[in-house]
Amino acid sequence: MSSSIFALDWGTSNLRAFRLGADGTCHDQRAAAKGILAVPPGGFEAALTDIIGDWLTEAPDAPVILSGMVGSRQGWVEVPYAEAPAGIDALLAKALPKTLKDGRTALFLPGVSCLRDGVPDVMRGEETQIIGALALAGLADGPVCAPGTHSKWVQVAGGRIVSFATYMTGELFALLRDHSLLGRGLVRNDAGQVQAAPPDLARAGFERGVAQAFADPAVLRTLFSTRTLGLFDKIPALALADYLSGLLIGAEVAAALPEGGRGTVPVIASAALADRYAWALALRGYTAQPISGDAAAVAGLAHFATAYLRQGR
Repeated sequence: MSSSIFALDWGTSNLRAFRLGADGTCHDQRAAAKGILAVPPGGFEAALTDIIGDWLTEAPDAPVILSGMVGSRQGWVEVPYAEAPAGIDALLAKALPKTLKDGRTALFLPGVSCLRDGVPDVMRGEETQIIGALALAGLADGPVCAPGTHSKWVQVAGGRIVSFATYMTGELFALLRDHSLLGRGLVRNDAGQVQAAPPDLARAGFERGVAQAFADPAVLRTLFSTRTLGLFDKIPALALADYLSGLLIGAEVAAALPEGGRGTVPVIASAALADRYAWALALRGYTAQPISGDAAAVAGLAHFATAYLRQGR
């Protein structure tokens, strides 16, 4: 068995590749805007060769491990979801191997599913980041937040994903900002893009939105306040987009965490987005621990890679 492994985080829009040692150390990494939607039918192995072809040549016996939407119905190989609770061993047990043209094994990791009140929820790719974030944060229990277009709030116990919930916060914000009456009151530049407020004003507008969401959980009612506060000059127009962001993120945090809690919540996000969740969490009584998506992905893939090599597969 090779002492190296090539690990890929292959999502809808982007592809990240990591060259790992047997101990999980990352020796090299690459990225490309080659998500699964950019790959033509039958073109996945060629796309793999495009990004790490030289690695494959240099280490002909090194296995490849793949996480993310590449294992979805729209990807290269569809891998059934592992049911929560699930940790590294359970996810590896559900992974599907595929022999590539050069004879090496590519292992496709599954996503995770769970049931809440009889309704299914799913994630694919985030589970790798969650496991990586736990390692980086030095935690094995508690909530983990992965914000984004579809934010994930994950409850972890003993290093295993026990349950989770998806919030369509980012997508709803974009729709309201660009395709609703609320968006008409926002200040825009000549290109039609929302103009950013100065940092202090942006934070004040955002935190007011969070506080409003915490005080009144009926988000379908509070959303209209984005328009009325602007009409009556109660909030500067430049800060209205931040207020709207605060309303939505505040509603998400309020639904995910009890008020007045304590403890640290890993937040897997870019620096700017992590700041917003940190502000909202502080108002709820928690401390955020920001972790970049790249760092979480490579840490998670490294854990899967070392476990896979230990199994001697």
